[in-house]
Amino acid sequence: MKLVLEIPNKLYYIQNFLDNETYKTLHNAIFKKNTKKCELDDNNVILQKLKILVKNNPFYKIENKQFNFVAHSMSDGAGINWHNDDGYDYGITYYLNRRWNLKYGGEFLFMDKEQYGFTPVIGNSLLIVKTPLYHKVAPISKPLVPRKTIQMFVMKN
Repeated sequence: MKLVLEIPNKLYYIQNFLDNETYKTLHNAIFKKNTKKCELDDNNVILQKLKILVKNNPFYKIENKQFNFVAHSMSDGAGINWHNDDGYDYGITYYLNRRWNLKYGGEFLFMDKEQYGFTPVIGNSLLIVKTPLYHKVAPISKPLVPRKTIQMFVMKN
């Protein structure tokens, strides 16, 4: 694991998050799904492992709260406008694409009063966002494969 970007108590971008075998298993399972968005069964062994690793990552601990897992697939023209995941404590994105060209778009953009920037789409990376941090996903432009992620929303008490 490598912490690439940190805005303390707001945003953490971690690359090489899972061991290679777990990443490949998760990647292959999600890429088989042909839906744009679907909730995932959090009793799945691999998702339970992901949840434990997310909650106990060495850079930012997440309290023991309820997680919702959603698989997202975004293709040409898809994007998400500015929002702040109000109603959740955290919005967490795990990137699945092994290869992604910058010309395909799909970057995660963020801003607050003090800082702004973006993170690229890199497979086996994890992005933890503490709400309320305004962010969006840049529109996708003619990818060879869809932009695939697992979203984890951590519920407020």
